[in-house]
Amino acid sequence: MQRRLPKLMKHMRGRGVFGAGLAFFGLAGVAWACADSSCYPSWRLGATSFDCAGQAMINPGNDTRINLLLLMQSMSSNETKTPIAAPERPVMEPQFGQTFMSWQGLREAMWPKPPEEGTTTDYSEPACLPPSDFAASLNAESTIPAGERETLMALRAKVGCEQVTWDGAITSAKGREYLAYLKAANAFYAGDWTTARSGFAALQTAKSPWVAETASYMPIRIGLRAAVANATGEYGDFEAAKVDRPAIAEAKSGIAAYLKAWPNGRYAASATGLTRRVLWLEGNGIELARIYERMVMTTPAHDEAAADLAEEIDIRVFGANAYDSPKALPALARTGDTPMLLAIADLMQMRSDSEAANTLSASDLAAQAAQFGKHPELFGFLQASRAWYAGEDASAIMTLIPDDARQAAYKPLAFSRQTLRGMALARKRDPNEAGFWQDLLKGASPLHQRPLVELGLARRWQSDGRLDRIFAADSPIKDMATREVLLQTVASPAILRTAASDATRPGHERDVARFMLLYKGLSRGAYRDFARDVALVPANANSESGLYSLIQQSAVPVGLFTKGRWSDGFACPSITVTATTLASAPADRKALLCLGDFWRLNGFDGFSPYSSDAYGEGPRTDTLGSGPDAFPGKPLYRDAIYKAVIADRQASADLRAYALYRAVRCYAPSGYNGCAGPFSSNAEMDKAQATPAQRKAWFTELKTAYPASRWAKALRFYW
Repeated sequence: MQRRLPKLMKHMRGRGVFGAGLAFFGLAGVAWACADSSCYPSWRLGATSFDCAGQAMINPGNDTRINLLLLMQSMSSNETKTPIAAPERPVMEPQFGQTFMSWQGLREAMWPKPPEEGTTTDYSEPACLPPSDFAASLNAESTIPAGERETLMALRAKVGCEQVTWDGAITSAKGREYLAYLKAANAFYAGDWTTARSGFAALQTAKSPWVAETASYMPIRIGLRAAVANATGEYGDFEAAKVDRPAIAEAKSGIAAYLKAWPNGRYAASATGLTRRVLWLEGNGIELARIYERMVMTTPAHDEAAADLAEEIDIRVFGANAYDSPKALPALARTGDTPMLLAIADLMQMRSDSEAANTLSASDLAAQAAQFGKHPELFGFLQASRAWYAGEDASAIMTLIPDDARQAAYKPLAFSRQTLRGMALARKRDPNEAGFWQDLLKGASPLHQRPLVELGLARRWQSDGRLDRIFAADSPIKDMATREVLLQTVASPAILRTAASDATRPGHERDVARFMLLYKGLSRGAYRDFARDVALVPANANSESGLYSLIQQSAVPVGLFTKGRWSDGFACPSITVTATTLASAPADRKALLCLGDFWRLNGFDGFSPYSSDAYGEGPRTDTLGSGPDAFPGKPLYRDAIYKAVIADRQASADLRAYALYRAVRCYAPSGYNGCAGPFSSNAEMDKAQATPAQRKAWFTELKTAYPASRWAKALRFYW
């Protein structure tokens, strides 16, 4: 995009409360949260609507899976995992800094190593790959000749993958059992349930222990596959009404039979887990929720199984279709014994972008008190959160959450409670707010917690006009992205110079400071300062990485100011010489046109630094980077340069001709002004447009007043 237009969809919409009829009583489709570079965080604490950028603080805007995992970690009685140190600069999603995370980003931070190859949790291995169990069991059968084992393995490689010709002499007794197993499995993969059922039923008394046990397990898989075989619509959507109910009953009885015969069998964990799928397909949401509740409380929170569980619960309880919710309290409030899942549902109902928003009143929440009898801190947090996101009095919130900001470490719920208290202090403009954040820093985990506290402290110091404190040598604000937001938005020239020269800080941060110092100096008329500050650019500075997002891109092209392009036909000196000329003569027409060419040739037309009001949301005092810019002056954009030269009848013919040419070209090829800088709203963009009549007048003047100029000859039409 050439300019920053209003962002109609900031990110993929989040889960709502519950689908029609309450989604977890029926069937919900699957939607995976997207973690891509089109998502940018709102640099403030908490979120009133679903936000693609999650926080270490439990809040309504988090991805439901993040909140679930944080709750699981909060309830775990065995916290043995060493806190993960945050990397200096995240490779994935650098626009989030250390302060925010996507679900996938959180998973990769906590469990960076992929799971071991070949593992499976439900024994639905790819049909065309010989399962390790099959191969190992077959090779252990000493009564099956080696040649038969080779034949059986070759047949297994084809089962479910291609047409199988059942040739090869299998004469041993156990060999025939394995052959019968393969024929039943092939029918299973082909959807021939009748043949598969009879085939596996005949093998449940096989002499081979592996064949007998696996044949006893397979009715579960047959029932589940058959139950959903016709329930997928034309476009991949799941149609609950088409679920085969007898097949569900078959799977359910298969689970009971298998676990009775093989209580400690090789598939016992899988069979037990598939009970949840049966309940889901049955629509038995209450019992399913109770099972998940027990798992939430017993699954080790720092094992990756906890993340897998969060994903499963998100799909099967809170479902993607749940966004279109009726305005009713979720059925979880009526189970009586699922406080963790109820807490997640309550947080979802607090979202301002949910159709069920504002339905969770204080009385609704109070009615749930009995469910949270064993978890008073969680209940108090929910009460305080409801009050906060409803915009209620901060004093009541602080009463619900006493000050406990001087602990050595915090589980996520305790951390969330204190962060919410800090937000209440900010709402009250309490003079002790900054001190509170500094106390909380001492026990915050380096991964995501501490940067979030730093955000709270930085926002307060920003509000107090104490940016110097943020960038002081002994500042507790260490997160690079937090500092870079401020460097791009409200930092003064003095702070930018200091940051650009601070050898104790990462090179990326120093380059952002250098870039902004030079960019703002040149665009706002501080030409003399620019000519001096350009000496801060290192000789090896990058000039090739492009311009799209200073925080996000790994290399900041500060070298453009020393090695960029100056001219492509209209003769111009280096930008430093141009700036020196403008320092002495700010209205010098040629120098101004050369400044415009520098912006154009080096990609600045499509660039804007981070803005807290980038998408027309308006100023917010709770957002980092909001407030008055301490860098004086207003940006001068190319279209203003061209209009000034065109209006100057004393300017030379060549300069006016070039200005007319460039003024028209600003609208090529879109018909919209590409020379007026970034826009934060459609109204702002429309205001910057010259009318077609004006563009035609420029074109006509160029052609009639300066017909011999190269610029008149080069321009064929106007846009």
